[in-house]
Amino acid sequence: VTFQVKTQWQNGDGFKIRSTGKNFQIAGQTIERRQAFTLASDFPDELGGMSKGPTVCEMCMASIASCISQTIVAYATMMGVQLDSIRIETEGDVDIRGFTGVSEKVRPGAQEFRMNIHLDSKTASKEQLEKLYELGKKFSPAMDTLTHGTTIKTIYKR
Repeated sequence: VTFQVKTQWQNGDGFKIRSTGKNFQIAGQTIERRQAFTLASDFPDELGGMSKGPTVCEMCMASIASCISQTIVAYATMMGVQLDSIRIETEGDVDIRGFTGVSEKVRPGAQEFRMNIHLDSKTASKEQLEKLYELGKKFSPAMDTLTHGTTIKTIYKR
């Protein structure tokens, strides 16, 4: 599966960035979604933004939590386990000295994400819930992408 997202910034938007997507490909065949989506990211006012959306770090945390949740739902369905809810609380630390180049000793990205994963079910056993927790972490594409690295190829175009 190949997903595509177009990300744009316009002069006058401050730090607000818009990303849009619609179609994707499966085995070379284009699949058209019924509706396009748009995401907006921004910095909070206190960091020079206009608070018109979550930061990219918050979007990254939401993405990994969403992906783990979807993975758990998929495995629960395959295992015939009825879940009532999933709640994931995520927090992460970014040392601004890395992003701003003030310190070469600090990475520009998040140093750590901490996640509390809550699975609720009236009918599942403790063992089933623990198994789903482990499967969610192991098979989440976002978890794999962030923990095992992904090749990123960039091309500058004018």
